[in-house]
Amino acid sequence: MILEGVNNIIFDLGGVVIDIDTSLSFDKLSSFYRGDQPAEGLMSENVELFLNFEKGLISSHEFREGIRKLTDHHDLTDQQIDDAWNRMLLHIPQERFHVLETIRPHYQLFVLSNTNAIHVPAFNGIVQKVSGRAGIDHFFDKVYFSHEMKKRKPDADIYQQLLDENQLKPSETLFIDDRYENIAAAATLGLRVLHVTPQEGIVEFFAKV
Repeated sequence: MILEGVNNIIFDLGGVVIDIDTSLSFDKLSSFYRGDQPAEGLMSENVELFLNFEKGLISSHEFREGIRKLTDHHDLTDQQIDDAWNRMLLHIPQERFHVLETIRPHYQLFVLSNTNAIHVPAFNGIVQKVSGRAGIDHFFDKVYFSHEMKKRKPDADIYQQLLDENQLKPSETLFIDDRYENIAAAATLGLRVLHVTPQEGIVEFFAKV
């Protein structure tokens, strides 16, 4: 059984706890484009801006300025950009909170998420709306966000920092993520891994164990 000998569980957020659709944000940001050339591929061709924001290498202000520059739309307000960027954050089914509350007494629970300073208050707002709790921290022993750590998955050092700071043994730790590259990276460090999909998420998995 995958949970045999497991004392700690590390959860990703997007695609595991909260439903996301990144295309909603990138499509909206691209729609702001005012340049002379087609906007096709605008965001995917400038991925460094988004990676740097996730790694906390640029501030929210610098990210917004980057969006204004990319779209050649310098009149965009902070709120317009934030609303577009947060479009990818969808819903958290109540059952997922129930899973977390049910397993919490039996394991140390952690979050390890590639995220950014604009998304954090937005998804905490969704948490509060659905669960009545102030934020995602309520359901975990500790949360780790890429923009605060200055590193991101699937780089090995982000997993190692969490393990080291909490003195966790990889063989006793399950890592849950929806992206295969993140799962593969964790496995190379000796963590046990669970790759969730839209067909089988944490509700379905924990219902079987």
